[in-house]
Amino acid sequence: MAVQKNKSYNNLIDLCIEYELDPDYVGNAYEIFKKLLSEYFFMKESQMSKGMEQVFNEVEAPSFLKSINSMYKIDIEILSDSINGESINQSLCGRIMMSKAFLKVYYPNQTPSFNSMAEDIKFELIGKIKTMNKTIIDAFEKMKTDRQADKSRKVITLISLILKNIHMKTGRPLLNLTKPAEDIIGEIFRDVDNRFTANSKQMSNLSDDSKIKNLIKSFFFIKQFKDIEEVVRIYKIELERFRKRSQWSV
Repeated sequence: MAVQKNKSYNNLIDLCIEYELDPDYVGNAYEIFKKLLSEYFFMKESQMSKGMEQVFNEVEAPSFLKSINSMYKIDIEILSDSINGESINQSLCGRIMMSKAFLKVYYPNQTPSFNSMAEDIKFELIGKIKTMNKTIIDAFEKMKTDRQADKSRKVITLISLILKNIHMKTGRPLLNLTKPAEDIIGEIFRDVDNRFTANSKQMSNLSDDSKIKNLIKSFFFIKQFKDIEEVVRIYKIELERFRKRSQWSV
């Protein structure tokens, strides 16, 4: 139910940036948070029931979000207090998961009213609400950590991370290296020990097609020409993703 246990929230920061670049949401952290609820944290529920759309339209997000213009300015302590509320039924996820629309989908054999549900079902639901409240808080804590990492990451670390993500996304076999990976990367790209700020000089260096292909051939088993073209495409997508992150509300 809701965000799957194996989701690591690696893309929450990317989604926040995407929404903040949307003209309909720019500068509106309150509405962006509501959009994240329905399209990220409760995506499955939103897709399963049209009735949930009304729930997310009516649910009140933490009010302090109205006073900030970017998700990266969220104070985790204030967010935590706002999400947990004074009681389980007043918590953010309590208001969502105790709604009639939610109960109809997940407890179809029960009367869609929390007070009318069997005691064991109430206990189960309360546990799920607590877990989901914590899930959202943990996700934003991780986003804060990711942002700090983005601000201090060196170019060589960035390239290593891109290579790791390519391997994870494609499953493409890695070569047995004859020398340390850092040495290979340093021979291909300039100034790899500098902090990545996505300035024009760095982006020109990291976007060079010949260098990218050389990097890929140095780390991955490539059988056909079309294979390297596909990996180059993924590399550039990853590079652009980190470029946006490095410049997000600097």
